[in-house]
This record gives sequence, C-alpha cells and structure tokens, in this order.
Amino acid sequence: MKKQFKILLEDLDLDPTQRIYSPLDKVIVNIPTEFDNQLKLNVVYTIYKNKTSFLYQEFEKNQDSERILSISNKLNMNTPGRVSRVDWQINFSTDPRHFTLKDNRKILFCLLRNIESIIKTGDGINGPKPNDILVGLPWHGSFITPIQHPENARKRSLLNKKFGFGDVDDYNYQYAIYDKGLNLNPI
Repeated sequence: MKKQFKILLEDLDLDPTQRIYSPLDKVIVNIPTEFDNQLKLNVVYTIYKNKTSFLYQEFEKNQDSERILSISNKLNMNTPGRVSRVDWQINFSTDPRHFTLKDNRKILFCLLRNIESIIKTGDGINGPKPNDILVGLPWHGSFITPIQHPENARKRSLLNKKFGFGDVDDYNYQYAIYDKGLNLNPI
C-alpha cells in the first residue's frame, strides 16, 4: 500500500520521500462541568507528525487520487507543520433527554467557553505550533445530538467556523491553520 501511495505522490508532483509515521496516540482533553458524574465534554485530537502521514491515512481509507490531491492542496504540502484531526464530543452517562433546556444551555456555553483555550494549548504537552493544520470533521464525533443527520453536521460545521475553520470541502472536512499567535485561520 505504501508503494502505491508513493507512486501517487510522484504522479501528483508531491515529495514521495517524506517518512510516513503512524498517528500519535489520541489526545483527549476533558472539560470539567457541574454535571461531572453524568456528562463528559471532550476535545479529541489525533495528531500526525507530518502532512504526508495524514495523507497516507486518507489514502488507506479511500485510495482516491482526486481526494488526495484536494486534501494536499488544502494542506499546502510545501510548508512544514503537523496535522491534527479534532472532534468535539459530549458523552452522557444518562439519557440526555433528562437534561432541561437550562441544563443544555449550560453545557453548550461551558463547551464554547473552554474550546477556544483548548485550541490554543492542546493538552499542554502536544500543543499546537505555528503552521500546524487542524482538520475538523463535522460528520464525525458526537455533539449534543447524533451526528449522522445532515442538519446536525451543518450545525457542527457552523461551530467549527466560529473557532476559525474554513468552509466544508467536497469530502466533508474543514481546515484551519495556526498563525504565530496560535490563532486559527480558515483554509
């Protein structure tokens, strides 16, 4: 599979010599809430050591050269930097229908208040660096409601845009790049 990927990179005029690494372990950052025993808010990062490693993971899943070309254009393969996929998750230990509208508002505002600082610091160990790229996946993870419905994905994509992500691409990804001040800018 790696040999096919390297040939594809050459065909796309991309550097086929960069080493492919397995993604680092998932980094899960928990957001404390007043509902600790019933609810967990998490920001989940999957960090790739380089852009080629992220592309390879995409190639393994799809083996679609157009997809790889589109993603590589978004990643600007000629610049250094890591890639991280990020999901916002809310995990309930009890049925979320038992939360009142007031409770749901508190949960949402707690998530919104904390995500911005987490985006800048990560877990404190694997934090972002300038030129790192963050990929949001509005069709993955769980956010308040099950995500497999287009309207829920649209809401998640709007949330991602609030934090600095660009528009959803043809493959349902959103991209942002960290600047020198570790602020996200849309790609």
